[in-house]
This record gives sequence, C-alpha cells and structure tokens, in this order.
Amino acid sequence: MAGNPVVCDCKLAWIYNSNYRSIFTDLQCKQSSNELLTDVAQLRRDELCAWQPILCPTNCDCYTQSDWLNINCTDRQLHVIEQLLRPEQVDRRSSILDISVNRLTVLPPNTTFGYANVTQLNASYNRITSLSRFQLPANLTVLDIRSNDLKTLTDDLLRAILNDSDNLQFLYLSENAWMCDCAARNLLYTVRAQQRRIPDVKLLNCNNLQNVTLLTANVVDLCNVEGSSFTIASITIAALVIIIFLLLIALYYKYNLEVKVWLHARNILTCYIHESELDKNKKCDAFISYAHQDADFVNQTLLPRLEECEDPPFLICTHERNWLSGTYIPEQIIESVDQSRRTIIVLSQHFIESDWARMEFRTAHQCSLNEGRARIIIVKYGEITNTDLLDKELRAYLQMNTYLDCEDPRFWDKLRYAMPHKAAGRERSTDMLEVNGRIYVTEQVELNGLRDESA
Repeated sequence: MAGNPVVCDCKLAWIYNSNYRSIFTDLQCKQSSNELLTDVAQLRRDELCAWQPILCPTNCDCYTQSDWLNINCTDRQLHVIEQLLRPEQVDRRSSILDISVNRLTVLPPNTTFGYANVTQLNASYNRITSLSRFQLPANLTVLDIRSNDLKTLTDDLLRAILNDSDNLQFLYLSENAWMCDCAARNLLYTVRAQQRRIPDVKLLNCNNLQNVTLLTANVVDLCNVEGSSFTIASITIAALVIIIFLLLIALYYKYNLEVKVWLHARNILTCYIHESELDKNKKCDAFISYAHQDADFVNQTLLPRLEECEDPPFLICTHERNWLSGTYIPEQIIESVDQSRRTIIVLSQHFIESDWARMEFRTAHQCSLNEGRARIIIVKYGEITNTDLLDKELRAYLQMNTYLDCEDPRFWDKLRYAMPHKAAGRERSTDMLEVNGRIYVTEQVELNGLRDESA
C-alpha cells in the first residue's frame, strides 16, 4: 500500500485492531489538517481518529472500515451480549460482528440494541446448542456457526434463512455434531438444495453415522430403519400387553373369590362386587356362638324363628348340632366361622364367663377384620351383671359397635335385616351401616347401652 494517497482519518482506525500496524511498517498517510505525510506506525489512535465508540461492548474493539462498522469481540471469554454500537452512530449502514472463540451458549435475541443492523455474524467456536430465527438479524448475509454444539436446525429456521429468503449468501455449518435421522430429513433436504450457499457443505459429517455426511446420508433408509424399529417396538409392546391381559384373566378365573375378597376388603370396585358372590361357597348363613347355659333360648326361640319362618329358611350352624364329637375344638370354631356368612353372638353373663365362647368371638372378630366386612351380629340376652369379666377385645368391640336386644319389640325385624338376604327377584345390601367409625344395624338404630353400664 506504500505510495498511495492514504488519508489519516477515522476510516483508517481498523489498522489498530489486532496490531495491523506491524504489517504496514512503511505506510504513510496525509493529515487533513496540514497535508503532511506521517508514518502510520508513529500515530496514536486518538491522533488518527478522535472518535470514541459509544456502547461498544466491554473488551471489544469497535472501528469503521470502508462502509462497515466492525465490532470485534473474538476470544474475549464472553458469556452474553447485552448491547452493541449502532452503525448510524458512526455514519454507517451495517455492522460486522465477530464473537467467535467465546463461551456463548445462545445468541442474543434480535431485539438487542444494535444487533438488528448486523449483516455479517461470526459466532464460530462457541458452545451454542440451539438456534432460533428470533436470534438472527433480519438482513444477515453471512453466518458462521462452525464448531459449536448444534445437532440439528429447526424447520422454521431453515425456512426463514434459506428456503424463503435470498438475503443469506453464505452459511458455514461444519464441525457440529449433526444427527442424521428421519427427524432431520428436512435439514438433509435443505442442505442439498442450498449447498451453493454453504461453502463447507462437504464437511458436514453425521455424528451418529460413521463416514457419512449430510450430502451422502440416505434419507429413505434412515426413515425406514426408524419406522421398522418403531413398528417392532409397537408390536412387542402390544404383544406384552395382550399376554399380561390374558394372564390377569386366567389368574382372575382361577382365584376369582380371593380377588373379590381382597378388593372388597379395601373398598375397591365395591359397586361391582356383591356379598352374595363373595359368600356363595359358604355352607351356612350363620353360626350361633353361645354359652351352654343359654341353649334353651337358642334351640327353642332363636333357631325356630330363623329356620322355620323364612322362605327359604336360613341354614344355621351350632356346636351342638354340627360339631363332631372328639374333634379338636379350636379347629371346629375356625371352620364354623369360616364357613358361615354371619356369626351371631348370644351375649349374656354366661357367655362373658365362658372361655370357649370368648374364643369363638375372637375368631369371628379376626375373620371380620381380615375381610374388612361386618360379619358379627351381637344379640344381648338377659342382664349383664358383671362387666369386669369382659376381655379387652370384646370390650373394645362393644364400645365401637351396637347390638340387638332380644327384648326389643322390633328385634326379629332387625335380626332378619342383619342376616344375609334372600329376597326373591332382587338382592338387598346385607352390609351394616357404618357411621363415624361405629357399626349400626340399618333402619332403627339402637345405641350401645353396654358402654354406659361398663362405665
């Protein structure tokens, strides 16, 4: 450049960037004030150009060159760009922005002050993972995003900068981890259609395919492989679902009763599970537990009314009629309770004093707890003169539940209602009513008087 009529003014300020003065050691320029030739290497920047850039990013170099405003921020460890010098401030129309070799993970939005006027953008050698059309200036002509962490470009971005626009002249994309799969087919098609505007198009390697580029990847094969994988996965999942469904059906039919009892005990799908289904394999409607001193009441009053006055009659089990002599008594108790839909406790002073009778209550109570259903019907017979003999389980049950008094005028109606129903043509709920943790016989409710007596 030596010997040219170079003028010492702001247009020459670029020579101070990156120490270009060391290259032009013999360059002289003519000062506009005195028309004297002066060595450029001897001029201070403020002598060459009194202009001091406003809003130039910290640690960046801002200078004019020809018709451009240059903003050089390369290798300045930047994390974010908050504002830029606008070219109008120095009588220019557009900017060149170099933010390469930094730590940027995203580009600034195109609403950033001064960013909209950038026409050439070098954002290479950063850590950018995604790119949006809202991060690019509208009049961009050169974009360099080499050596970032990009895997794909969205269809919206490709359409905005390449397919529907002729503004962008050069796009550099190499040294990114491009994924070549069916989801990236639009990127593959666009790169091939617009390769004249992508100077490094032959260097766009597929990160997930060895020795394959975006130009050589077979889109049809990629989509067929993914489609086949999806089809195989779908068929496998459907087959597993069918197998599991069939196994559940088989288990349900094999353990039908156990499943229903488990569901009913936990109040799951109770509207579809009737007590008659749960108890259809039980042999008796009720097992009557009583002390032998109360046998006359049971055999002459209770049994006849239950077995002879119903249509069809209730099937009742008692230890006098149904137990085998010589058999182990605890086993007989467990079997009788387990095979009966209800356990009627004839609660009297004799019952409280009987060890075997209390064992029968405990067995029935435990069975009721296990199934989560009210199976015990307590019938108070005679006066309870000494409540001190009540064991803690029976006392707790009486405090939390109600009983039927055989002296009540509506005793038989209430007892029949508490028993398993066999009304012709329809089934009625045989559950007892539970209110605030206490169990009552539905229709007319009788409060527990034993609690007051024991107190």
